[in-house]
Amino acid sequence: MIRKLTSISLKNMSLALLLTGSLAAAPWVAPAAHAASEAIYISNSSYFTLNQAALSSSSLQFSVLLHNGESQSIDFNQYGVRVTDQAGHSYTAKLSEKKSASVLPGQDQSFRFYANLPAGETADQLKVDVFRWDFSKADFMNHLGDLPVSSVVQEGQVKVPEQIINLHALDSTLSDDASVAFQLGQSVRVTENGKWHMYTQVSVKNLGSSSVKLPSGLQVRLVDANGLKYTAAVASGSDTTFLPNQSDTMTLKTLVSRQMPTSGLTLEYYYLNQSEDVSLGTLSLNASLQTTALGAKQVYAGQQEGEQVTVKANMSTYSIQDDGVHVQTVVTLSNDGGAIASVPSFSASYQFGDAGTSVTSTDNSVRSGYLASKETATYYFNGILPTGVDPNTAQLVLWQKASAGSSSSSGTGSTASTSSGGTASGTVTASSGSSASSTSGSSGTAATGQMPVAVFQLKGASEAQSGFTTAVNYELGSKLNFNNSSVVNKNLDVSLVELHALENDDLGYKTAVAKYKITNNGTSTLALPELQNELIDSKGNTYTGSRQSVVATQITPGSSYVVSYSYLLPNKTQSDEETFALNVYDDKSVSEGNVSIGTYRVAMQKETEGDTLALYPFSLKVNDSSISWLYNSGTYSYQLNLDLDIAHEDQVIIDSNFSKIEFDMVDSLGRIVGTQTATLTGTGKLTSGKQKVVVTGLKNEQVDSGVVVNMYEVIETPNGTAKRLIKQFH
Repeated sequence: MIRKLTSISLKNMSLALLLTGSLAAAPWVAPAAHAASEAIYISNSSYFTLNQAALSSSSLQFSVLLHNGESQSIDFNQYGVRVTDQAGHSYTAKLSEKKSASVLPGQDQSFRFYANLPAGETADQLKVDVFRWDFSKADFMNHLGDLPVSSVVQEGQVKVPEQIINLHALDSTLSDDASVAFQLGQSVRVTENGKWHMYTQVSVKNLGSSSVKLPSGLQVRLVDANGLKYTAAVASGSDTTFLPNQSDTMTLKTLVSRQMPTSGLTLEYYYLNQSEDVSLGTLSLNASLQTTALGAKQVYAGQQEGEQVTVKANMSTYSIQDDGVHVQTVVTLSNDGGAIASVPSFSASYQFGDAGTSVTSTDNSVRSGYLASKETATYYFNGILPTGVDPNTAQLVLWQKASAGSSSSSGTGSTASTSSGGTASGTVTASSGSSASSTSGSSGTAATGQMPVAVFQLKGASEAQSGFTTAVNYELGSKLNFNNSSVVNKNLDVSLVELHALENDDLGYKTAVAKYKITNNGTSTLALPELQNELIDSKGNTYTGSRQSVVATQITPGSSYVVSYSYLLPNKTQSDEETFALNVYDDKSVSEGNVSIGTYRVAMQKETEGDTLALYPFSLKVNDSSISWLYNSGTYSYQLNLDLDIAHEDQVIIDSNFSKIEFDMVDSLGRIVGTQTATLTGTGKLTSGKQKVVVTGLKNEQVDSGVVVNMYEVIETPNGTAKRLIKQFH
């Protein structure tokens, strides 16, 4: 049942009945929808209830419902409301919508109000004072009763600061109910071009019944704990048209001093009345100023309405090198909602120290423009900090590319009715402090090409481990499982099928040669990826791989292709069984350094001593061999007689750039006295069966009974010719 409040005197009740008409005979029936509410009666069948209320740290929004149980209309203009607290302070309640003030017989009509409050007011301290206008009273009000706010306030409302401003007071051409509610989003303190700026995101809700733009006279500034004032400009959203009962976002940008304290900050809205500043209200930035710890999720500030997107700095690693401190931070964007979300273009900067110093970083990965529900996009940001900077004290600022100027939304609203409800002017007995100095400048639009969406603290960054330590065990021929990367298409499988070390005693180094098999499992022709990779030894030394000089650019569906890479290694005495870490990385998607997409433990293959030779994708079995020499018309020739079985073991594509076979005739003194080449593909290729390899034109003194023939696999690399000894014939 509706509980009748006892604060109404018989005199007030009689006055109410007199002013609304003789309604005593009308029966009263309590509507079930308001059975739990408290009510203020103006007759036996008509009453006011507090329909709903939402309390923020600086304002109260509420709805007063007038139930007309009479046989004639009631004019709400005859009544008014205001907000009072336990200390006796009263606060003006302003109507936040335009609608007819006439409530028809037997109808319920709800009227929405808002009131600006000082900080610290709680729901149990506040009441809505309902009165009837009475010009015979000293304050022109005949008080009918109070409705306690605590009876209807929604839980969890005191979350973020909010300030409601009547725009009609700034621009008389706007409608009487033109008002907006400013609600703080996140604020971040970042450095740009050596100067510190505060970016503050503000949600703006149009409380009126018509579309509206913010008047040019409305200004905003940042006030620190010392009373210093910093003029703010609109970085985005300056031309936004705010639709009725809808919210949109704008971002403020404020140039601040590096000594400005980050606690006790307030955002003040004001306008200029000739030479005097008139404050319209303030918002505390204490809860708005944010930084996020490593591993903690944060709501993505740039998401569209209806999206549920979060960002997180998963991890940050660093290594101290000769040119500075190399830092890499992995950031993920997650779609936690059920709808598809758009993927933004992010960049980042590492800021450190108090002097406004920062280094920029970009992620140039090619990725889809949208995220399905529960999908995640990964970004890598690398930077080189000056020597001596502790990365644990640095911050990573995540920036989103934005158009210069402002965003806008279009739309028009219609005015409902010409009649408006009344308001009461209360007195706010709150103390006001004096301001100190002010920075120069004027408010307006701050054109910017990027907006900060998060600041991550790098406390907890770890020193990067050697790839040799983190490498996973790998078996030759199995698929290389890469991390998220735009380098290798998801329809391509890559596997390492061969890895041999080649001795080059005369050159002072040895060469390792690796062959990669790339298979297209898709349905269309794809670009052949250029795998950036390196071998890492147990001491952390890295040896960069160089791709074969000429290679195809595309790979057709359902086919495989073999690509060779070579590595120059120190020609030191070490076992052929020495293991390495194969690190495949991406150096195109980041502005500095590279991003590892997979690290694998591999070992050099031993050369077989038998008669079956492996030259992937071929195998050569030597059934018989012999060496002889011939004399004809004053010239000598050596002849290697071979009986071979050649098998193409794996049906992969090979072309004219594939490795060749070279036969070197070496005398007893180790001198090469003749060379002959052959191929396994194309014209003149080696085939199964008997064949002869002949070296002609030898001089008499070059004929030697101790001649041997070395058989090599030869690969042309950017670093020269790499030769792998696969068989020696005596």
